[in-house]
Amino acid sequence: MIGCFRYLNAYPYRRLLEWGGIPYRLFDDPKALALAWERGEVLAALLPLRYVRQGHDRLLWGIGSAGAVRSVLLLSDYPISSWEALVLDAASTSSVALIKWLMKEGHLPRLPILEASGSARVGRLFIGDAALRWKTFYPYRIDLGALVYKKVKIPFVYAVWCVKGALRHKLNRLFRRPWDWWAWAEEASWEYHLPATEIFAYWQGIRYRLGRKAVQFWHRRLPPLS
Repeated sequence: MIGCFRYLNAYPYRRLLEWGGIPYRLFDDPKALALAWERGEVLAALLPLRYVRQGHDRLLWGIGSAGAVRSVLLLSDYPISSWEALVLDAASTSSVALIKWLMKEGHLPRLPILEASGSARVGRLFIGDAALRWKTFYPYRIDLGALVYKKVKIPFVYAVWCVKGALRHKLNRLFRRPWDWWAWAEEASWEYHLPATEIFAYWQGIRYRLGRKAVQFWHRRLPPLS
């Protein structure tokens, strides 16, 4: 069985798996999928980068960005100069690690990290489909994909496909086939309740084919979870 998560950014992989006749199990978020991988419940998975360990058979396919990604955002009612803390989404291990790295490097102010806060003077991390829907409700937002690419000029890697056994060659061949962006966007608009044009534009900002240099760079800087 192969594992994939339900977020809109992974929808093209779902359609490819369906086209290839490969059954898969759908998880609500990347962290839930990663835990299933660690329990040995799936033979291939789109893993958050911090769950990828040495010795895992990685493909150079996944989810990355070289600029604005639209679905990894810090949102607030106040400008960043007024923030007292950051409230982070526990479902995102890669984005949380990226924020800590950006603070350490001085690219974001060093602020307390909270799981919840009643104050409006905070930056709130939204990831995935929630970020796409909530971004219009906040006047101030920072796109972490855009910020990190501006600072280091290396695409960020959020998730990587890891496989076991013969699935490596099968998935590599499958992911190299043509991607039917427009048709998939029209299909996805019914499931995710977003305009097909917005979905298409969103996917164009994602790097599904990853560079080896980017994967290695971020794997060194965001060490795997123990």
